[in-house]
Amino acid sequence: MQRSVLQAGRSAQHQTRASGSSRRPFSSARLLQNVVCNAAATPANGNGANGAHSKPGSKQVAKYPSPAQTIRTLVDISSEGTLCTVGAGGQPVGIPVTFTTDKQGQVHIHLDRAMVEMANLASNPAISLMVQATAQPARSVGAVTLMGHVSLPSDASEPVPLAVEKCLYFGGLDLNNRGQEVSAADVAAAEPDVLRKAAAELVHNWNSERAEDIYRIVSAFQGVPLTEMSYAELLWVDYLGMYIRTEINGREPEVVRVPFYRPVLDERDARSVITMASQIAWEADRAYTPPLPAIFADAAANN
Repeated sequence: MQRSVLQAGRSAQHQTRASGSSRRPFSSARLLQNVVCNAAATPANGNGANGAHSKPGSKQVAKYPSPAQTIRTLVDISSEGTLCTVGAGGQPVGIPVTFTTDKQGQVHIHLDRAMVEMANLASNPAISLMVQATAQPARSVGAVTLMGHVSLPSDASEPVPLAVEKCLYFGGLDLNNRGQEVSAADVAAAEPDVLRKAAAELVHNWNSERAEDIYRIVSAFQGVPLTEMSYAELLWVDYLGMYIRTEINGREPEVVRVPFYRPVLDERDARSVITMASQIAWEADRAYTPPLPAIFADAAANN
């Protein structure tokens, strides 16, 4: 029965991708939550592991990256945006531009000196740059508007550095944040996500080759029998957890956040943690206790 449910869900998942559209108690739940998301003290990995959505001084690992971290990630994985300058009479003008970032996260905008925005900037250096990833799955993560000013360099061939004064963060998958103002200092102090370059491939691989893992993880995390899961799709992975779109029989579709039990360090570490979560859900579903390897069994007997 479970296999037929998983096969039906995977079939629907493939049909959804082909059409280009998006679809919006169980004993293993507590065990999986203990291993996947309920963290003890864990050293920070350079991404503010104990910061986002945690009380100051708390040793519990955050469940979400902070808005500042996500802003750094979005800017780092993007190279296009919409630049808005102030034209004659105070009329705002938006144009598409490309940009690059340096190792410190400084944004450098590439401008055509013959375009109308140059005249606007000469009279008013205030600008905003709206950034959102151009392709899925990164596009669904969120968007940010960087607000500040520029100083035009004397060399017309040089990109223009953007002095950011504040940011507006629009969470996509993180529904808790809609138009939240974030200071430039917080963004400058944050680091982009360690999985930002690998997340799209992780999402593709798990959905296309290991969809059963995603079904098992989210069903166990929500405390719902696998037979009641009609659809599950991994949407995004960051160093603190996963977003999964799920449909449970008789319920409205929803996006579920499944936190990791500790921050992951790199792509390989993320693969390990997700695989472990799926294995734990599988074992709990079958009330399976793996035998103790001989080397440990012998040591236990001797003690």
